[in-house]
Amino acid sequence: MTGAESVDEAFHQAALLPPDVVILDEDLNGRGDRDLVQVFRAAMPRARIVLLRADGSEIHPDVFASGPRSVASDLVQGLAQGALGSRLRDLPKARLGTVLCVDDDPIYLRSIARLLSRRGYQVSAFEDADRALDAIDWLRPDVALVDIMLPGMGGLDLAEKIREKSHGRIPVVFLTGLDSDEAYYEGHQHGATYLVEKTEAPQKVLDVVDCLAGDLDPQEREDLKSRLGIAFSA
Repeated sequence: MTGAESVDEAFHQAALLPPDVVILDEDLNGRGDRDLVQVFRAAMPRARIVLLRADGSEIHPDVFASGPRSVASDLVQGLAQGALGSRLRDLPKARLGTVLCVDDDPIYLRSIARLLSRRGYQVSAFEDADRALDAIDWLRPDVALVDIMLPGMGGLDLAEKIREKSHGRIPVVFLTGLDSDEAYYEGHQHGATYLVEKTEAPQKVLDVVDCLAGDLDPQEREDLKSRLGIAFSA
Protein backbone atom coordinates (compact mmCIF):
# COMPACT_ATOMS: atom_id res chain seq x y z
CA MET A 1 0.00 0.00 0.00
CA THR A 2 1.30 3.48 -0.88
CA GLY A 3 0.06 7.04 -0.56
CA ALA A 4 0.24 10.04 -2.90
CA GLU A 5 -0.92 13.65 -2.71
CA SER A 6 -1.04 14.41 -6.45
CA VAL A 7 -1.79 12.77 -9.77
CA ASP A 8 1.88 12.81 -10.81
CA GLU A 9 2.99 11.26 -7.51
CA ALA A 10 0.33 8.54 -7.81
CA PHE A 11 1.55 7.63 -11.31
CA HIS A 12 5.15 7.56 -10.10
CA GLN A 13 4.29 5.22 -7.24
CA ALA A 14 2.17 2.97 -9.48
CA ALA A 15 5.02 2.61 -11.97
CA LEU A 16 7.24 1.24 -9.20
CA LEU A 17 4.63 -0.91 -7.48
CA PRO A 18 1.49 -1.53 -9.61
CA PRO A 19 -1.60 -1.48 -7.35
CA ASP A 20 -4.53 -3.89 -7.21
CA VAL A 21 -6.83 -1.17 -5.86
CA VAL A 22 -6.73 2.62 -6.25
CA ILE A 23 -8.61 4.66 -3.62
CA LEU A 24 -9.05 7.92 -5.48
CA ASP A 25 -10.16 11.31 -4.18
CA GLU A 26 -11.96 13.07 -7.03
CA ASP A 27 -10.35 16.39 -6.00
CA LEU A 28 -6.77 15.05 -6.06
CA ASN A 29 -4.12 17.73 -6.71
CA GLY A 30 -3.18 17.99 -10.38
CA ARG A 31 -6.57 16.99 -11.71
CA GLY A 32 -7.23 20.11 -13.76
CA ASP A 33 -10.19 19.52 -16.09
CA ARG A 34 -9.47 15.82 -16.53
CA ASP A 35 -11.77 12.95 -15.65
CA LEU A 36 -9.55 11.30 -13.05
CA VAL A 37 -11.26 7.93 -13.28
CA GLN A 38 -10.58 7.75 -17.02
CA VAL A 39 -7.00 8.93 -16.54
CA PHE A 40 -6.28 6.26 -13.91
CA ARG A 41 -8.22 3.60 -15.81
CA ALA A 42 -6.03 4.17 -18.89
CA ALA A 43 -2.81 4.16 -16.85
CA MET A 44 -3.73 1.21 -14.57
CA PRO A 45 -6.18 -0.99 -16.51
CA ARG A 46 -5.91 -3.93 -14.09
CA ALA A 47 -6.54 -1.93 -10.91
CA ARG A 48 -10.00 -1.58 -9.41
CA ILE A 49 -10.87 2.02 -8.62
CA VAL A 50 -12.67 3.11 -5.45
CA LEU A 51 -13.75 6.76 -5.78
CA LEU A 52 -14.20 9.10 -2.82
CA ARG A 53 -16.71 11.80 -3.83
CA ALA A 54 -17.56 15.18 -2.40
CA ASP A 55 -20.88 15.10 -0.55
CA GLY A 56 -23.70 15.48 -3.04
CA SER A 57 -21.67 14.79 -6.19
CA GLU A 58 -22.88 12.25 -8.73
CA ILE A 59 -21.78 8.62 -8.72
CA HIS A 60 -19.27 7.86 -11.47
CA PRO A 61 -20.40 4.91 -13.64
CA ASP A 62 -16.92 3.52 -14.38
CA VAL A 63 -15.65 2.66 -10.90
CA PHE A 64 -15.76 -0.55 -8.90
CA ALA A 65 -17.21 1.25 -5.86
CA SER A 66 -17.64 4.76 -4.52
CA GLY A 67 -18.70 6.65 -1.42
CA PRO A 68 -18.77 10.19 -0.05
CA ARG A 69 -15.45 11.56 1.20
CA SER A 70 -16.99 12.11 4.62
CA VAL A 71 -17.59 8.40 5.24
CA ALA A 72 -15.89 6.73 8.18
CA SER A 73 -12.50 5.11 7.57
CA ASP A 74 -13.88 1.65 8.25
CA LEU A 75 -16.32 2.06 5.34
CA VAL A 76 -13.44 3.06 3.05
CA GLN A 77 -11.60 -0.04 4.21
CA GLY A 78 -14.69 -2.11 3.45
CA LEU A 79 -14.85 -0.74 -0.09
CA ALA A 80 -11.18 -1.61 -0.62
CA GLN A 81 -11.69 -5.09 0.79
CA GLY A 82 -14.60 -5.61 -1.57
CA ALA A 83 -12.42 -4.58 -4.51
CA LEU A 84 -9.67 -7.01 -3.47
CA GLY A 85 -12.12 -9.85 -2.95
CA SER A 86 -10.59 -13.30 -2.51
CA ARG A 87 -7.07 -11.92 -2.89
CA LEU A 88 -7.26 -10.77 0.72
CA ARG A 89 -6.79 -14.37 1.84
CA ASP A 90 -3.31 -14.31 0.30
CA LEU A 91 -2.18 -11.10 1.98
CA PRO A 92 0.13 -11.28 5.01
CA LYS A 93 -0.84 -9.93 8.40
CA ALA A 94 -0.23 -6.17 8.52
CA ARG A 95 3.09 -5.24 10.09
CA LEU A 96 1.83 -1.76 10.98
CA GLY A 97 4.86 0.07 9.57
CA THR A 98 5.42 2.53 6.73
CA VAL A 99 8.69 2.32 4.81
CA LEU A 100 10.30 4.97 2.61
CA CYS A 101 12.67 3.48 0.00
CA VAL A 102 15.04 5.69 -2.00
CA ASP A 103 17.31 4.27 -4.71
CA ASP A 104 18.18 5.47 -8.22
CA ASP A 105 18.33 1.88 -9.53
CA PRO A 106 14.70 1.24 -10.61
CA ILE A 107 15.15 -2.54 -10.82
CA TYR A 108 16.48 -2.83 -7.27
CA LEU A 109 13.92 -0.29 -6.04
CA ARG A 110 10.99 -2.27 -7.48
CA SER A 111 12.42 -5.46 -6.03
CA ILE A 112 12.79 -4.07 -2.51
CA ALA A 113 9.37 -2.39 -2.66
CA ARG A 114 7.67 -5.65 -3.67
CA LEU A 115 9.56 -7.56 -0.98
CA LEU A 116 8.40 -5.21 1.78
CA SER A 117 4.89 -4.85 0.40
CA ARG A 118 4.42 -8.62 0.40
CA ARG A 119 5.58 -8.65 4.02
CA GLY A 120 2.65 -6.35 4.79
CA TYR A 121 4.34 -2.95 5.00
CA GLN A 122 3.08 0.24 3.42
CA VAL A 123 5.82 1.21 0.98
CA SER A 124 6.56 4.44 -0.88
CA ALA A 125 9.46 4.27 -3.31
CA PHE A 126 11.42 7.12 -4.90
CA GLU A 127 14.31 7.31 -7.35
CA ASP A 128 14.99 10.97 -6.52
CA ALA A 129 16.23 12.25 -3.15
CA ASP A 130 14.51 15.63 -3.36
CA ARG A 131 11.11 14.09 -4.06
CA ALA A 132 11.60 11.63 -1.20
CA LEU A 133 12.45 14.46 1.19
CA ASP A 134 9.37 16.43 0.11
CA ALA A 135 7.21 13.37 0.88
CA ILE A 136 8.38 13.05 4.49
CA ASP A 137 5.79 15.47 5.91
CA TRP A 138 2.74 13.66 4.56
CA LEU A 139 4.15 10.14 4.40
CA ARG A 140 5.56 10.09 7.97
CA PRO A 141 7.47 6.82 7.52
CA ASP A 142 8.55 4.62 10.40
CA VAL A 143 11.87 3.85 8.72
CA ALA A 144 13.76 5.05 5.63
CA LEU A 145 15.91 2.82 3.41
CA VAL A 146 18.37 5.05 1.54
CA ASP A 147 20.97 4.21 -1.10
CA ILE A 148 24.26 5.86 -0.14
CA MET A 149 25.30 6.53 -3.75
CA LEU A 150 22.31 8.63 -4.88
CA PRO A 151 22.92 11.24 -7.58
CA GLY A 152 22.29 14.90 -6.82
CA MET A 153 21.71 15.40 -3.09
CA GLY A 154 23.32 12.06 -2.24
CA GLY A 155 22.26 9.48 0.31
CA LEU A 156 24.43 10.80 3.14
CA ASP A 157 23.00 14.31 2.84
CA LEU A 158 19.47 12.94 2.47
CA ALA A 159 19.87 10.95 5.68
CA GLU A 160 20.91 14.07 7.59
CA LYS A 161 17.97 16.06 6.21
CA ILE A 162 15.53 13.27 7.11
CA ARG A 163 16.86 13.25 10.66
CA GLU A 164 16.63 17.05 10.86
CA LYS A 165 13.13 17.15 9.44
CA SER A 166 11.85 14.38 11.71
CA HIS A 167 13.88 15.53 14.76
CA GLY A 168 15.54 12.13 14.82
CA ARG A 169 12.28 10.19 14.92
CA ILE A 170 12.83 8.32 11.63
CA PRO A 171 15.66 5.76 11.67
CA VAL A 172 17.66 5.62 8.45
CA VAL A 173 19.06 2.37 7.05
CA PHE A 174 21.66 2.76 4.32
CA LEU A 175 21.70 0.43 1.33
CA THR A 176 25.05 0.11 -0.38
CA GLY A 177 26.87 -1.86 -3.02
CA LEU A 178 30.14 -1.03 -1.28
CA ASP A 179 31.68 -3.59 1.06
CA SER A 180 34.19 -1.45 2.91
CA ASP A 181 34.99 -0.10 6.35
CA GLU A 182 34.77 3.42 4.90
CA ALA A 183 31.14 2.89 3.86
CA TYR A 184 30.25 1.69 7.36
CA TYR A 185 32.11 4.58 8.96
CA GLU A 186 30.49 7.23 6.73
CA GLY A 187 27.07 5.69 7.25
CA HIS A 188 27.27 5.83 11.03
CA GLN A 189 28.86 9.30 10.96
CA HIS A 190 25.75 10.53 9.11
CA GLY A 191 23.35 9.00 11.61
CA ALA A 192 22.49 5.66 10.06
CA THR A 193 20.92 3.12 12.38
CA TYR A 194 22.13 0.25 10.21
CA LEU A 195 23.85 -0.46 6.90
CA VAL A 196 22.83 -3.31 4.59
CA GLU A 197 24.92 -4.42 1.64
CA LYS A 198 22.84 -4.95 -1.49
CA THR A 199 24.52 -8.29 -2.11
CA GLU A 200 23.17 -9.68 1.17
CA ALA A 201 20.12 -11.94 1.20
CA PRO A 202 16.72 -10.15 1.06
CA GLN A 203 15.92 -11.63 4.47
CA LYS A 204 18.51 -9.24 5.95
CA VAL A 205 16.49 -6.25 4.76
CA LEU A 206 13.28 -7.78 6.14
CA ASP A 207 14.91 -8.46 9.51
CA VAL A 208 16.19 -4.89 9.82
CA VAL A 209 12.84 -3.36 8.86
CA ASP A 210 10.97 -5.77 11.16
CA CYS A 211 13.23 -4.72 14.01
CA LEU A 212 12.70 -0.99 13.43
CA ALA A 213 9.10 -0.85 12.21
CA GLY A 214 7.49 -4.27 12.60
CA ASP A 215 4.63 -5.31 14.86
CA LEU A 216 6.83 -7.28 17.27
CA ASP A 217 6.44 -7.90 20.96
CA PRO A 218 9.26 -6.51 23.18
CA GLN A 219 11.09 -9.81 23.51
CA GLU A 220 10.98 -10.50 19.75
CA ARG A 221 12.37 -7.03 19.09
CA GLU A 222 15.16 -7.37 21.61
CA ASP A 223 16.15 -10.79 20.23
CA LEU A 224 16.24 -9.41 16.68
CA LYS A 225 18.17 -6.30 17.73
CA SER A 226 20.72 -8.48 19.48
CA ARG A 227 21.14 -10.74 16.46
CA LEU A 228 21.52 -7.80 14.07
CA GLY A 229 23.62 -5.67 16.39
CA ILE A 230 21.22 -2.71 16.27
CA ALA A 231 21.74 -0.24 19.09
CA PHE A 232 18.73 1.91 18.18
CA SER A 233 16.05 1.90 20.90
CA ALA A 234 12.90 1.11 18.88
